[in-house]
Amino acid sequence: MSFVSGSSMAHWITRTVKVAGSAALVAQASASLIFAEPHIATRTGFQCSACHVNHTGGGKRTEFGARYGLFNLPGYPVPVPEGEQLFDGTVSSRFSVGVDFRGVNASRFTSPETTNRFATQEMNVYGDLELIRERVRLYADVRLAPGGAQAREIVALVENLPGHLYVKAGRFFAPFGWRVLDDGAFIRARTGFNFQSPDDGVEVGWQPGRFFGSLAVTNGNGGAADDNTNKRVSALASWARPRFRIGGSFAANRQGDVGTRLAGLMGGVKLHDRVVALGEIDFGRDDDDAAGMTTRKLLGFSELDLLLPRGWNLKTAFDYEDPDRSESGDEVNRVTVAAEWFATQYLQFRALWRRTDRPPEVRGVFFEDDRELVLEAHLFL
Repeated sequence: MSFVSGSSMAHWITRTVKVAGSAALVAQASASLIFAEPHIATRTGFQCSACHVNHTGGGKRTEFGARYGLFNLPGYPVPVPEGEQLFDGTVSSRFSVGVDFRGVNASRFTSPETTNRFATQEMNVYGDLELIRERVRLYADVRLAPGGAQAREIVALVENLPGHLYVKAGRFFAPFGWRVLDDGAFIRARTGFNFQSPDDGVEVGWQPGRFFGSLAVTNGNGGAADDNTNKRVSALASWARPRFRIGGSFAANRQGDVGTRLAGLMGGVKLHDRVVALGEIDFGRDDDDAAGMTTRKLLGFSELDLLLPRGWNLKTAFDYEDPDRSESGDEVNRVTVAAEWFATQYLQFRALWRRTDRPPEVRGVFFEDDRELVLEAHLFL
């Protein structure tokens, strides 16, 4: 689709040729894919590193990812005045930036009251400095809001090493499971592998073609000061094909007298050019040595995405949690239905309805059944 005209046509053709090779690889992907959500990887058959600087997904987009968001996603792209260009985050040949802003209006319906609030859900800025092109880079992901500034990821990354290896060190999100956008999803909130819990350590990854594997050793305390020799080990492996993706995760950690182990399976399938399904199931075990207790839990997640013309995506998701498999009647489930629209360049809107149901045995002051309606405006680059 043309964004320029007249004397700038030659320049536009040059830019188009530059991205055509990359764009052709995802030509079958609809214009309603949402970055930082894994159904884009399932639909295209690509690994997360195709669109994100971080090899395990999330955060700043690569040059290809940023251009795809500008030229392929918008339902109604705004024409660019003659002689001007869309900003793709490139500041210089070695430095680029990115941003994610989400403002929401959230209504929550519980007994005995209903609440409504406006909030800045997130304001993240990203910076990527290539010291040696496609080899050595410094990468930063900083959250400015809410709750004040927080360095989510600050890493030195060495990539394209012999044997298809990469190494990163610093503060980052450790690998485990699908990196879904919703931190409230049980597979993220109950495992501790979410966008609120970066950790400090080292990660080694292997990416030969359609296979991806990563192993991280981190402090295991959510970014807090470390005062012990215990470390968390987490690993992820996945295999991607044009129509499906399958993988598994493992993590082990110890904090004080409590040892935690997690193991999970994840998968995704392109049922149709416009329909993608995702799933993850995680098994957890907590051993409290002081109390002499062992608790086993089960977490599940499924998602179905229907892509429509003009930048629309319809999504439904289901979360399941059994916090103690030795007890009955304590299961919790959550259903989400959402409509997402990439209106134009840099701008996406979303409306979602979410219902969480808990059995009477686990309800209380902080655990009421609730219904939520969230309206969101997302500015991204």
